[in-house]
Amino acid sequence: MLVAVVAAPRSAGARPGAGPFSQLEIDISANASTSTMGEPEIALNPRNPNNLFIDWTTFAYPPGPTAPPGVTYACGGMFSMDGGVSWQAAPVTLNNCADAVAAFGTDGTLYAGGIAVVGIQTVPCGTPGSIDFAGTCIAIQAADTLLRSTDSGQTWSAPVKMMGSASAGTFDFAAGSGNPKDTFDRPWIVVDQSTNTLYAAGHNLVDHEGFVTASTDDAQSFGPIYAIDSPDYPSGGLFGGNIAAAKGVLAVAYTASSAPGATCPCVIFETSTDHGATFTRHVVPVVDAAAPPRPFVAANPIGKGTFALTIFDSTGTENQVYVTDDFGTTWQGPAQVGEAPANPRFKPWISFAPSGQIALVWRTLHGTSITSDPYDVWAAVGRYDGGNGVVFSAPVAVSSVAAPYPPLSEGGGGDDFSFVIADRTFVHVGWGDSRNGPTQTWYGRIPLSTFKGITRNRVTLHRIKPPRS
Repeated sequence: MLVAVVAAPRSAGARPGAGPFSQLEIDISANASTSTMGEPEIALNPRNPNNLFIDWTTFAYPPGPTAPPGVTYACGGMFSMDGGVSWQAAPVTLNNCADAVAAFGTDGTLYAGGIAVVGIQTVPCGTPGSIDFAGTCIAIQAADTLLRSTDSGQTWSAPVKMMGSASAGTFDFAAGSGNPKDTFDRPWIVVDQSTNTLYAAGHNLVDHEGFVTASTDDAQSFGPIYAIDSPDYPSGGLFGGNIAAAKGVLAVAYTASSAPGATCPCVIFETSTDHGATFTRHVVPVVDAAAPPRPFVAANPIGKGTFALTIFDSTGTENQVYVTDDFGTTWQGPAQVGEAPANPRFKPWISFAPSGQIALVWRTLHGTSITSDPYDVWAAVGRYDGGNGVVFSAPVAVSSVAAPYPPLSEGGGGDDFSFVIADRTFVHVGWGDSRNGPTQTWYGRIPLSTFKGITRNRVTLHRIKPPRS
């Protein structure tokens, strides 16, 4: 997480000749050379499939520890009412904002926000939780903060804080639950579309231990905050992972440094039916996985107990997708997904469509160096075929240009991840792209009908019953 600096977003349109069912590729943020904009999240309105909202994280370029004196910045945001063909500005009214998040509730209410910074101090480098800007180290106090909108982001409610630093508010961290110091980094939110419960996660700055909380009153208030790990299944302190929810069940995947009867670092998948107060944990039996594995998880909205997660293989050249239909007790996979040639892949995301398809996105380097070689963006759509495993389409190119990777001087471009979400007609993708200079937020839309040539992947059914916490 860095301090966000946001340029005023400009309205973006489709490329010439784009029709209502065509594939699109749009520079959403169109930011100038003084800022970078990446790691977008896309929200789909369940009441109106043509209504989308996209946000992004913004940094000053070149990067620095603070914004210019007297200047405050809001998280980026745009909305579309025609399925992504055209977009209008709708910035989240939250100043000094970073790591933006967004999701729609079951009634069409939009929730969006991010990290609201309340204080910055210069500290000695090496201070736990400090952030290094070219030799200048800072400590940040902040809170994960959310706003509501009933008109897709044109107007917003007052902000509500979910979790954060002690100096940023009063937060109900459960007694004895983890190490909740400056717990606001890399927030996630998700709405269980069957219950309208909104879940939020954040990570502390000391070791990136994750925490979760929930709201059952449309994000007007949040309940107790619980650590996602436990002494028997401690977090490995690795950034990454996310949360998912469906059918009254919260799911979390993370990398643990140890677990009973397992060789670690290892992937832990856990579920909760009481908003994170208690979890049932399982070690996912990954095969030839990256070390350490960094999982991303998705929940099937139409099959209770069915979840998917993706990690990379040990070579970093294939996505590995695993699926469970019994809340993590047993798993099928991995389905290996990737286009030819087998170059390094990075920044994946996974989600389920309303009809149960699995949408997967990733980026592929044109070479071997993540700091110098260009990359493009790919997606595939799969389905869980019960006891027969997971099947995926042939990959489809999302981006038309191989973009140079953000230079190290750009601090990674404010672009920690890619994003994918699908409706019943399209797959919607967001990513950071440096083809025009400093990173800009790009949006891609691919019709589901484009993902053809589904072939069965060889899978192995793993039936293990690891200890429960």
